[in-house]
Amino acid sequence: MRDEVISIDLADPVFTKTIRSRQNDKNGLRIVVYLKGNGQKVNLTGYSVKYEATNHLGQLIRDDAKIIDADNGAFEYTLSEEAVSMAGDWTAYFVLEKNDLERMTTPDIRISLKRDVREGNIKIENYISEFDKALENVEGYRKEIDDTNKKITDTNNKFVELTTLINAKDVQVPKITTESGGQTISVSDATKNILDEIAAKGAGMNTIYCATGVQNTIPSGKPWRGISYFNQNNIGFVIAKDSVGGFYTNYLNGNNGWTGWTNHVTKEDFVGWDFTVQGFKRTTDTDWIQMSINTANASNVEGRQVTRAKRSGDQVSVIGSLKNIKEGQVVFNVPTALRPAQQITDVVIIAGPPYSICEFNVETGGNVKIYNITTDKTIHFSINYLV
Repeated sequence: MRDEVISIDLADPVFTKTIRSRQNDKNGLRIVVYLKGNGQKVNLTGYSVKYEATNHLGQLIRDDAKIIDADNGAFEYTLSEEAVSMAGDWTAYFVLEKNDLERMTTPDIRISLKRDVREGNIKIENYISEFDKALENVEGYRKEIDDTNKKITDTNNKFVELTTLINAKDVQVPKITTESGGQTISVSDATKNILDEIAAKGAGMNTIYCATGVQNTIPSGKPWRGISYFNQNNIGFVIAKDSVGGFYTNYLNGNNGWTGWTNHVTKEDFVGWDFTVQGFKRTTDTDWIQMSINTANASNVEGRQVTRAKRSGDQVSVIGSLKNIKEGQVVFNVPTALRPAQQITDVVIIAGPPYSICEFNVETGGNVKIYNITTDKTIHFSINYLV
């Protein structure tokens, strides 16, 4: 087991160190934390400590951490099997709780999990073939790479020229981050208004960190990071991304004030829908499915449409032509996803002459039975019902 010893100060809104491990290395990394507040040790007596983490897919981990020295603010957490289940970047923090009356959290910690090569690996017998294909692709890209390298060289030369001009003319270049890469606007004080803090910066671009509890924060209430751009002191916009994947914008429209936070949806918000080139499609939708006819009780009509069914949204369509039908017997069965919540009964015209009608029934178990018909008759039907 590897130990990662870190020191966290609750007064610092940003923790810059990245902790690295590998996917599926369960119980392979222990994080030992010494907690401080404004440089002083935090006494953890009476507290419980939790580890919470989320990734870009919205997956959430919550585990118990172990206090090892309450007086000196020391605790440890060993990454569990769930905590290393998926490769990628995780946003984590530790939660300090006391008797359900007090809760505080540490700054965000970036956990980077490299991929386990056993996940999605290429079989050895296919590797050479894949490698050869890759080499063929590289051959075709050489000219593009050479052109790109030339563009990079030209860009670097222009950058040197620009730097020389800036230095010679003493041009001011505003920064959108601090020297260490931190944000230019950071608000953790719950008595402050994040929108006022952004507007106070005036014209220009800024990077932002906003903690939980700050006034006029995003609707989710989660900590977030973002950017703002104002081309005038009182006209501009802000983009915010919170710790659980929410995406928000706001706009300051001069004397009319802020327009209010807008929550923008993503593909993951459309649960139960698929995106296709034709547009949205419900995950329960089907193409036409040919029904298997119980030939002891009926048969398809040669040269006419075969019996089939399809679901679109909450509507099911069943079409076909049948003959040699035995009254009241199961002629076919519709699939589970296409079955009605209660029995469906419809009237179908019997081909003539003479013409007459029969009763077409779709039962909740999917069985289709036809009544008021004799075996010498033929029907052509188009039945629609809701599920």
